[in-house]
Amino acid sequence: MALLLGFTLVCILGIAHHYGLLAIRAAKPNAREAEKTAIMIVFVGLVALHTLQILAFAFVYRLIVSWSGMGGLSGQFGGSWNDLIYYSGINFVTLGYTQIEAAGPLRIVSMMQSLGGFMVLTWSATFLYSVCDRAWSARD
Repeated sequence: MALLLGFTLVCILGIAHHYGLLAIRAAKPNAREAEKTAIMIVFVGLVALHTLQILAFAFVYRLIVSWSGMGGLSGQFGGSWNDLIYYSGINFVTLGYTQIEAAGPLRIVSMMQSLGGFMVLTWSATFLYSVCDRAWSARD
């Protein structure tokens, strides 16, 4: 059950990320005409997109923690939104090594978030790199 939930969440993350990148691409000016602006809009857009993704997983963790049978969070977890956002963010950008520990099936969901975070972060880096490459090659 936890693996299926984690898989589904990562698939939703990937789909949402795709549409987020399309929105950022539509919002930025042509990189060959306004290179600095294009790079900054993409960078800020990616930070906003990843922040929303981290917040979405924090919300999912809130639901899972309140649902008995899926495990829980312990250690320095006080139950606050700040703790959930921190835990989600650490899982999203690393492998989840933190003072907050997952127990039970929740560990599988956390592992899948780390996989999804790694995938969309590298996707974002490639996207930013392509915008920078177009902008900088236009100057040369």
